[in-house]
Amino acid sequence: MRTALCCALLSLAAGAAGAQEREVTFEAPKPVAVTGFAVGLFSWDREQAANSALASKLAVSLFRAWSDNLYLFGQLTTRVAPGDSGATTTEIEVDNLIVSWTPPGASALNVSFGRFDAPLGFERDDEPLNLIPTNSFNFELARPAKLTGLVARYTLSPRLAAALIAANGWDAAIDNNSGKTGGLRLEWLPAEGAAFGATALYGPEGAATNANPRTLVTADATVQRGSHLIVGGELNRGRQRAGGAIATWTGGAVTAFWRLGRSTGLTVRGEVLDDPDGFTTGTPQTLRSLTVSPWYFYREAQEGIFSAIEHTSFRLPAFALRPALRFDHSTAAFFADHTGGFTRTHVSAVVELVYLF
Repeated sequence: MRTALCCALLSLAAGAAGAQEREVTFEAPKPVAVTGFAVGLFSWDREQAANSALASKLAVSLFRAWSDNLYLFGQLTTRVAPGDSGATTTEIEVDNLIVSWTPPGASALNVSFGRFDAPLGFERDDEPLNLIPTNSFNFELARPAKLTGLVARYTLSPRLAAALIAANGWDAAIDNNSGKTGGLRLEWLPAEGAAFGATALYGPEGAATNANPRTLVTADATVQRGSHLIVGGELNRGRQRAGGAIATWTGGAVTAFWRLGRSTGLTVRGEVLDDPDGFTTGTPQTLRSLTVSPWYFYREAQEGIFSAIEHTSFRLPAFALRPALRFDHSTAAFFADHTGGFTRTHVSAVVELVYLF
């Protein structure tokens, strides 16, 4: 009895000492923030003699900060679209999955791993982050939209930053060869509301081969004048050896958004994509496009990744109605029509509804 009592007292004393050594905190655990967006649209195609209403996309995003130096961001997107055979297809994909780490004591360095928007150009993959409902030919054909791998960013000064990229091939969730695509980006912020970037990517993009690597050089700019005008643009120049010859393509797009009133705006985008060897489009041609989109929007979105256009003070609306009329032209018969033939012109329209939550 005496021995057992001594042991119990020693255990209590040790536990009390251990409790004194442990840090006691009353801070609540950081919650998981759930955000997302939904997209519905009505589309009309003159050449296809077709129109359709579609509940096209639903995206749910999760954000969890483990500390001031480490966080996780993930986005699962369900997309509904017409398939090649005319049947409707539903695709579910991991659109973004980012683990971001800033080493303690080295706040100028940030390392992110996962699947993310390619850190180049002005356009983005998600509708809320774009100022116009349709993507340009440059975004779809001239450069990658997504990369899977690692990007390390370093802030050289308050006005200058650099990034190193190591990833799978263009838009490849799983690499289709044993090589990797590497890149370097420089970003200059000369003043409030102005950002200029230059990016170079190099690596093998062919299936099951590391031969014939592809090179892409991209320049982009975002400029905001006051609270009513945003201008963004990008230039793309690519080359790759194909069939014993060097194929090249050059393109550019400029987007301008005017805020006309508290709840109204107008976006205009013009672009050109020169593909003389038919490498990106499948047909030797030059594509041109003009899109006009008036806006009606209501209420600002909450904080998070879907809250603002990067490098601007424009807060994304929680509700936006965005009709758009698009005129495309090619130097070759490229656009399919309802008769089974091809034409040089293409006219289409959409009415897009975007809701952020």
